[in-house]
Amino acid sequence: MQYGNNHKPWSITLLTTIALLTTNPSAGQTPNTDQANEPEKVEREIEETQVIGRRMGNFTEITQETKTLVEIPGSLGDPLAAIFSLPGILQDTNRGGQPAVRGSSPADNQFLVDFMPAGYVFHEFNTSVFHEAILQDFQLYSAGFGAGYSDVTGAVFDIRLRQPKKEPLAAIVDLSMLRSGLFLEGQVSENSAFYASGRVSLIHLFIPTPDEEDGLIIDELPRDNDYHLKYAWDINDNTSLTLAASGASDNAKATFTERADFVEVNPDFEGKAEINNGYHGQNAILEHRSNSGFDYKIGLGRLTNESHLSWGDNYYNDTDKTKDSIKAQIGIPLGSDHKLVLGSALHSTENVFSYDQILFVCTEFNSNCLLTRRERRTGSLPLKHRESTAYITDLWQATGKLNVELGWQWQHDNYTEQTFFNPRFALQYALNTAWTITSSYGRYNRFPDIETAVEGFGNPDIRSPRATHYTLGVAQELDNGWSWNLEAYNKKMSDLPLALNETEPDADKLYVSEVEGKAWGLDLLINKELTSKWYSWVALSLAKSQRTNTRTDTTIDYYLDTPIIFNWVINYAPSTRFNAGLHWTIRSGSADTPIIGLQENPYFEDSILPVYGEPFSDRYPTFSQLDVRFKWSRKLWGMDAEYVLDIINVLNQQNITDRSLDYDEINSVDDDVVLVESAGRGIIPAFGLRLKF
Repeated sequence: MQYGNNHKPWSITLLTTIALLTTNPSAGQTPNTDQANEPEKVEREIEETQVIGRRMGNFTEITQETKTLVEIPGSLGDPLAAIFSLPGILQDTNRGGQPAVRGSSPADNQFLVDFMPAGYVFHEFNTSVFHEAILQDFQLYSAGFGAGYSDVTGAVFDIRLRQPKKEPLAAIVDLSMLRSGLFLEGQVSENSAFYASGRVSLIHLFIPTPDEEDGLIIDELPRDNDYHLKYAWDINDNTSLTLAASGASDNAKATFTERADFVEVNPDFEGKAEINNGYHGQNAILEHRSNSGFDYKIGLGRLTNESHLSWGDNYYNDTDKTKDSIKAQIGIPLGSDHKLVLGSALHSTENVFSYDQILFVCTEFNSNCLLTRRERRTGSLPLKHRESTAYITDLWQATGKLNVELGWQWQHDNYTEQTFFNPRFALQYALNTAWTITSSYGRYNRFPDIETAVEGFGNPDIRSPRATHYTLGVAQELDNGWSWNLEAYNKKMSDLPLALNETEPDADKLYVSEVEGKAWGLDLLINKELTSKWYSWVALSLAKSQRTNTRTDTTIDYYLDTPIIFNWVINYAPSTRFNAGLHWTIRSGSADTPIIGLQENPYFEDSILPVYGEPFSDRYPTFSQLDVRFKWSRKLWGMDAEYVLDIINVLNQQNITDRSLDYDEINSVDDDVVLVESAGRGIIPAFGLRLKF
């Protein structure tokens, strides 16, 4: 279920509560908390939001931009975690830290890994599933992306894992308080090589299991693991075959007692709680690139996802998902000015839900999901759907200064029985060698959220959410590695889900597609490339995001609306053996729905619920966090070694993450409203050691 800001789905509440408790040493606090890579760079230069730098041009090496992101303080060496230092990106703590981009929901994003759909790329507790050594590059398309991307209305994270090196067998051993792992890589034959990565979390070995606090007993500290295997065979100089397998899992166990706020309003949720999530994926990709500019790529893949959730009065929700994919793309040069890119994809997905749980009818538009509680439901439900996509893109160098991209996408889904024709357009105009103007436009759609579409818990006739993107930007290259770019964007969203209350005449539908949205803003990036032993960037985002209930013509701020986001990153390396950096984030406080009164719980006697004011009309105080990182390179036992010290929230700032009723002070609806504030994690030091041999 999707929940608003004040009341999250219980599974997310469990995860964030456990995560914050176990990573916050401040004992007295109360936490709560498809398109492949285009063969040309025309689209990337127009649409991506990233740190600009010179590429290495070698698929077996990490790019300079990704190397830069790895060193960001607070990322713990995870380049994907570093995306939150880039413009327009916000971390949604209601969804386990998933990225929300430019006013869209995290559910609107798409993640691709090596041309194919990803299982999941972030563990439940924020870090990505990728070992630093295997990530070659990633592109973030935050708006206006090309015709090859389907089933997405927000942003695209296009991740490329590097190819194995044809070198003698080598290994990297990582030892860290948070996560440790082993990486192996080596040549198999004259034309082939492999690598294998495996990691496990170790936080449970360094942090003692907390005593009961605010109604929560940690039975088993959060644990996760991940693995990646990749084998690459160069059939000839222009053609390669890659076989890959990957997987990850996350689990945690806890007990909610009657003292938990969560149980105060849901007494039947008292008791043991457990969550286990995981995926396994296998892909085969045949790729050809000729010297004439002709290229093609064919991919076959299977993903299996499993999730288990149990809690309270023998409630559970188990989901098994299998997704089979076949994708193909071909690039055909047409003279010296045009390149035609043709592609198609077929995705067949089967979901099986087994459940015994309470029905909550709620979406992101709602600020309080506790009041949408309905009956208990038990059963097993299948949901199958097949998505077919075809697209064509013309990459046209109109003049020496003007590059134009024209695209058209056809998409059909047999579950919603909807067909879409989505135009895409982008241009880049170089005023001179320093100044560039960019613009893009596109229409997009995606499959509805499962919980709003599956029969029994949603409306099988619900429509696919849609969006239209517009962007306009200007960039300038300056001397000594300096550059800046400014981009304005506007997103219009339609056919978003609306949760129906029980007084509506069509309440039996549960959800209808009667919400519209809009998001607009400015993103500024000032970048200093690595020169004179240091690099830095400043990212500033000014934005607004709203949602409108078209049934009542009511407009509210989106629960992730964040008017100002500021990030400053700087790294200094006085020698090849040492570097230090900082990452400072300041942003507007999260939107909050004020509690203005008390009411009886209609579902349980002697239980009190809050009365809420206008949804998301209030805000928490401004958020601020400073992270620092130090890295030393030395020899240890004759091997190359790196020592890393990360200090997250080095100033130990107590950023407010939640306001809720103080049930210790409230006994009846006649009492005064007394609130308690919860703070996020305090200072967190983490030490790591890497050995290479």
